[in-house]
Amino acid sequence: MKSRGKGKNEFTNYYNRPILKKPHWVWHIWFYFWIGGIAGGASAITALVSLFGDKKSDRSIVQAGRYISLVGLVISPILLILDLQRPERFLHMLRILKLRSPLNLGTYILTSTALLGGINAARQVVEDGFIAEDSLPGKLALALSNNATTQLQGLGGLALGSYTGVLLSATAVPLWAETDTVLGPLFLSSSFSSGAAAISLLRNLNGVEEAELHRLERIEQAAILSELGLLTYATLTLKPQVRRHLTRGKYSPFFYGAILEGMVTPFLLQLFGPKQGKAVRPLNLLAALLVLGGSFQLRFAIIEAGKVSADDPDTYHAITQGRARPTPAEQAQNKV
Repeated sequence: MKSRGKGKNEFTNYYNRPILKKPHWVWHIWFYFWIGGIAGGASAITALVSLFGDKKSDRSIVQAGRYISLVGLVISPILLILDLQRPERFLHMLRILKLRSPLNLGTYILTSTALLGGINAARQVVEDGFIAEDSLPGKLALALSNNATTQLQGLGGLALGSYTGVLLSATAVPLWAETDTVLGPLFLSSSFSSGAAAISLLRNLNGVEEAELHRLERIEQAAILSELGLLTYATLTLKPQVRRHLTRGKYSPFFYGAILEGMVTPFLLQLFGPKQGKAVRPLNLLAALLVLGGSFQLRFAIIEAGKVSADDPDTYHAITQGRARPTPAEQAQNKV
């Protein structure tokens, strides 16, 4: 509804009733976005390291990356199906391919990346000696997995890490719609940082030497800086009516927690922490846990604050208001 006053549009809010129907998403989607992001980042990092890294020194990175991505790629479809409530809905989305539907494309991305992750993880199981190479399962795993499947999984990981942000931005929810150019790259950056943190965590727990624990820090630091830059840009360009739900609303502690605990603190720990000695391992472990926790808080804050913005009619008006339609008199005057 609108009325004219002092030459500007003044909007009412339909008796404080929401204009949009907010998403019903609950914990399934929080963890799906988070675990899927970790799996996507681990897949991409594994592909990069296997292509450009040192085969001997970086073997533990590839090993950890394959196992982490496999676990994440197995859990993610389960969480998505739980959210859909009926398993057949997931299968129905695979019946057709809609290139303009992020949700439909995401189903294909998740399924194909999970299949590749399973193939590559099977090879890793054989290489680690859990299955004999000369056995039928071992021969099959080694025959199916190669450098091409690793790189294809890496490409799938890039898509998996970013598509959830694209999915949010394709909606009419004010907070997500207003950050439509940022959410995809932001979630991808977070995917890289959390994927690297998960690999570092597993390598740390597996007893990798202290000197080797720093090999992923450059990737993690670059991803964190990218996250901070994108978040700063998004926050500054949001309309005040939209921004307040993220920075001053109910879920703002999680937003600031994602920044301070999940980005700034681990970045400083990596930058200024010791590179050798007894303190290296616990500090590396702490930094990895902080990044993983911050990655979850970031997604939780964006999802829940977005739902709150959808409930606020004034926020919706703020992103949709524009010039009023000319009156008949103004239209007649313009024709003259």
